[in-house]
Amino acid sequence: MEAIEQAIRNALAKADARNPAIRQKIYESAWGAHERSLAANGALEESQRDDRREMLKAAITRIEDEVQATGATTPPPALEPVAEPREPMFVANPAPQHGADERIEPSIDMDPPEVEGPVLGSDEPSPDNYRPGKTRRKVRRDAERRKASGFSKALILLALLAVAIGLFWVVASGIIKPVPNMEASNTTSAPASSNSQEPMKEGQMSATGNWIEVFNPADMSQVALEGRATATIAGDQLEKFVRIQSPEDADTISFKVGQGVLDQLAGKTAVFDIIAKTDDGKSSQIAVSCDFGSLGDCGRKRFDVSDASKEYLVQVQFPQGNAPAEGGVITINSDVTQSGKSVNIIAIRAQVAN
Repeated sequence: MEAIEQAIRNALAKADARNPAIRQKIYESAWGAHERSLAANGALEESQRDDRREMLKAAITRIEDEVQATGATTPPPALEPVAEPREPMFVANPAPQHGADERIEPSIDMDPPEVEGPVLGSDEPSPDNYRPGKTRRKVRRDAERRKASGFSKALILLALLAVAIGLFWVVASGIIKPVPNMEASNTTSAPASSNSQEPMKEGQMSATGNWIEVFNPADMSQVALEGRATATIAGDQLEKFVRIQSPEDADTISFKVGQGVLDQLAGKTAVFDIIAKTDDGKSSQIAVSCDFGSLGDCGRKRFDVSDASKEYLVQVQFPQGNAPAEGGVITINSDVTQSGKSVNIIAIRAQVAN
């Protein structure tokens, strides 16, 4: 710090120290050189840099007080020249003519020592406005701005994470059920073949086509009960259904298939679509069988029914040349495990398969 103070005093001694603009420029040049030196020294802590800035500010203030008081600065103490050690150089000079009894001594020429003193870099670009306090405030504001920016980013990331967790919980809890892919289901889920005793997954068909209504909950005259089976109307204004329950294997519920429906399906491959679901949070395995009189039957099929409204398909190949003499029935047992679980039948319809 003594070196840069002496450099400032030297610069003022060579310039018009009584001119405030010149003094300001010299102070700014010294401050800029000192800041570059601090930036280049990565070993210093921020507190050490602040201490050195304070020392330079004190030196500049002290010099300025001297100038304003006396009109000139106190001459800086002279630096003792420090001579660099030089190796002696032996110079071979032409040998003068000597007499026979004269001795020849070697001569040693040594360069004079060079003395280097600190020079104030006045040609370096100086700060726009020299204010030590302003520089420190700017550094602190930049640090605070960086901290605030990092905190804002952390808050945004936490908010996005909370939204993602909330959406995952909503989907996982079943509050929002995904819309089934009708096209994919139509190609991957096929009706069970006749006489299949294995439970089949729910099937789904496109809503397009000419559907023939077989059963609607508004008409309970098409429902017949066997044993201790029950069937009651339930639902709300948006969706009505009939809740069926089979305590035992023989307790079944039959849905009539009118002769007019069979007339339209005779000699063709038909698909019967049972739209059903269980109560919320429950599931059941149902058994479905058919009796179409002279047109045959559909065997016995089982379906796993969940609490989501889905379609369960039964495919029947009606023989060629046979005409129905009367209507038929589709019989359902709501729980093949005989635990008395109930199932909600929303509708039954039929369609000629493509």
